[in-house]
Amino acid sequence: MEHGQKEFHIAPMLDVSTIEFRHFMRLLTKRAILWTEMVVAETLVYRSEHNSVDDDDIQLDPELIRHCGWFDERDHYDYSAEDPAVAPTMTKDEVVDPHPIVCQIGTNDPRQAAFATRVARACGYDRIDLNAECPSDRVAGREFGAALMRDHDTATQVVRSMVDASASCKQKSIPVSVKTRIGVDDFDSFEHLAHFIQRLVDAGCRHFVMHARKVYTQGLMSPAQNRTVPPLDYPCVYRLIEHFPQCDFWLNGGIMNLEHARKIAFGQAVECCGDEDHATSFHDKHFVPCENCSMPHGSCIAPPPKNLPNLRGVMVGRLARDNPSALADVDRYFYGESSNPCNNRRELLEKYIQFIEKVYPRRCCDDNDEIISSRMVMDVEQKINHYRPYCDVCREFSLEVEAIIDEEPTIEQTPSEVTINNVKYSRDAHQKHGKRRKRHFLKNEGAKIVSGIIDSAIQPTLGILFGQRGNSQFRRELHRLSRDMTVRNCGAGYMLKRAMACIPPEVWDRPFELNESLVSYIPSK
Repeated sequence: MEHGQKEFHIAPMLDVSTIEFRHFMRLLTKRAILWTEMVVAETLVYRSEHNSVDDDDIQLDPELIRHCGWFDERDHYDYSAEDPAVAPTMTKDEVVDPHPIVCQIGTNDPRQAAFATRVARACGYDRIDLNAECPSDRVAGREFGAALMRDHDTATQVVRSMVDASASCKQKSIPVSVKTRIGVDDFDSFEHLAHFIQRLVDAGCRHFVMHARKVYTQGLMSPAQNRTVPPLDYPCVYRLIEHFPQCDFWLNGGIMNLEHARKIAFGQAVECCGDEDHATSFHDKHFVPCENCSMPHGSCIAPPPKNLPNLRGVMVGRLARDNPSALADVDRYFYGESSNPCNNRRELLEKYIQFIEKVYPRRCCDDNDEIISSRMVMDVEQKINHYRPYCDVCREFSLEVEAIIDEEPTIEQTPSEVTINNVKYSRDAHQKHGKRRKRHFLKNEGAKIVSGIIDSAIQPTLGILFGQRGNSQFRRELHRLSRDMTVRNCGAGYMLKRAMACIPPEVWDRPFELNESLVSYIPSK
């Protein structure tokens, strides 16, 4: 099978697969398929202002789009505008295309699942997926996620409603998939797994992402342990793939690097396992616990001995989170493109900083007292009038800022407003946005950007120097800056530039390692 006929997916990860993270990944690879973090279908139902759960025609509003995780910066600018104050500095061709992208939902309610499917299609997602593997208490405790593997009837009803909702869309339908595991608690036999998949096939699903571990939902393991302790069993997934030749499968869990990913997708042997006659000896040598793969907990991660046509590709999660540079060669090495989007870490970060400064602009030199507390408010720039290019802090990135607020802020409160250092803020505003924003008003004097915005913008970059000189120093500096209130209003873009300046230039300018020179990565928790 040739390049491009297999797919490379970046997994949905709670509190990781944010819009910022997905944009960062898209700068690294134009071809990989990105996933949202899990969207709770019930949230979409109750956050929709203009739709009922049974509406066929979805009217999108900003709140619904935000909770669905959708974002395409091409929707927010008029690229034909001649006025530079309206049109962005980038051309439309230079703006990052979010596609291909998958929306994953979590629910055990068929009506809510159908509604979420219609919303995902209206937003522009290329596929919708049902989470049937998450072991988190806030998911499994509500009887969806991994709990669906024990309740086949509910899982079947949910999938059927998603398939029907997708097919009934007036526009082009989108594929429906299920992400699940090879077992749950004591239900870990191949027969139970095959029966579960067959029920979903009968409901109309033909696409499955298999995490090659079982999952424990009875409190025996934490979510982090569920990602590392149960042994990986790739041979079980290969057997399932051959058992359902009419379905498409993607393998997830424990993939160490791009070379390993390509061997799994295209069917080659792992060198350390020493297979000579793949077709005849694979099943004799590879089973759990596996002595040939030499992996923790007896995991078996050997690629299949032959190409499996309906093994459509692979999925990685923690590799992308912890060591994103390892994916810089995806387009060339996995998809067969002539080149990759970025050549080095400096190019990658400069493009990402340009994006962050566009969606979360500086607040240090404007005359607007509005606090940025919502993520990805693209139109906020239209409300900000910078009265000078830079403040005294962010004019020079190399100078150490020693400005410290010595005095406690003076706070006066009335029933309708809070006055901090003679600046008045509406009490109704910060009560409307909850306790977190109220604490921000009272404790973080003068800051117009909440800490959650800074953390969301910085988090995707924390692994950019994995295995490189200056990794710890870069992370420490970002952490320090993110908590330094004297630079908060200069924004996350400034903080990234400041942290980059602490690392020797040759580290940023060194070309990304092509796959032939990369070493294996053992995923962390």
